[in-house]
Parts: sequence; structure tokens; C-alpha cells
Amino acid sequence: MIMMSTKESSRKGNIMKITLDNSERIMAAYKPLILKTVKKFSAFEEDEAIDEARMILIDAIGSYEQGRGTFGNYLQNKLRYYFLDKAKEKRPTSIYEKNDKGVEIIDEIPGPSDLEEDLVQKEEEKKIRKSLEKIDKKNSLILKLKYYQDLTNKEIGQKMNLSPKTVANRLSLGIKELRKVYQTI
Repeated sequence: MIMMSTKESSRKGNIMKITLDNSERIMAAYKPLILKTVKKFSAFEEDEAIDEARMILIDAIGSYEQGRGTFGNYLQNKLRYYFLDKAKEKRPTSIYEKNDKGVEIIDEIPGPSDLEEDLVQKEEEKKIRKSLEKIDKKNSLILKLKYYQDLTNKEIGQKMNLSPKTVANRLSLGIKELRKVYQTI
């Protein structure tokens, strides 16, 4: 077990052993150091940086050796070097930079036209489904099997006891009927 130095313990009012068992107390004691360090590196999102600093504190508790000086200095150096290294990582600064896949970041963001197209497509699908309900039931079933289940004319014929030629004729009639109904909705 490792104890805080005399200087650190006098600030706390008693001697605190640095172990994983009392990590909550240690975390509370070094919260000001964590907050001060995070504020120095304001380029990072604060809540995320605080969580990362807490993880470094836990790591420091496990790796601290008494011969390295005070725990506070050891932790301060670990935090500083961690955030300095993190600051060196390349972060996108422009929406026109390319990501790891070689695609510009702006191309990854859904635009309003994409959302509008999705909405229009969903409305069209609703209209088609309503139209399918209003046409001949057999033709409607054949159209659904063909276009929603991607079955061939032969497979549809086997399911419905029809010849592939009859299926093709019914598809053609069903599409004509569907177009007429679709126009009225």
C-alpha cells in the first residue's frame, strides 16, 4: 500500500493510503486537479475529458510507486502528458476533409434533400399499397409476389396454380389497373 506524501496528507488533514479500495475518496481529493487540467485543454469536450481524467486517476492509483515522488505530482504529469498526446491527434477541421474511408465528411451528413426524398418515397409507397387494395385481388396478389417478394413468374404460377404465361398476362393487367387507381388517389 502507498501513502500520500506528508505535504499532500497535511492538505487532507490525515494520512490516506492510495489503493483501489479507497479510490472514491482519492477521486474526490483530486477532483480540483482534474478540473484544472481539463480546463487547460479546452479544445476537448469537458464532460468527456473529465471522464478520461478519472480513468487516468484510477490507472495512476494502480501504477504509482512511492519512489516516484508525491502522488499528486505523479497524477498531474500523467494527466498533462495524456492530454498533450491527445491534442497531437489529428482531428478533422473541415467538413471537406476525408475520413478514414476516403469520403468527405460533408458527404456523410444527410442533407435536407435526402430526408425530403425519403418522405416522398414513403408517401408513394403508401399510395401504392392503398391502390393495391382497390384492384382485383388475384392481380394484387400477383403484383405483391412479384415486386415485394421478388418471385419469378414460374414461382408465382406454382404457388397459384397458374401458367407462367397467365402470370405474365395478369401482371400486365394488374399494372394497368394499378395505374388507373393510383391516379385517382
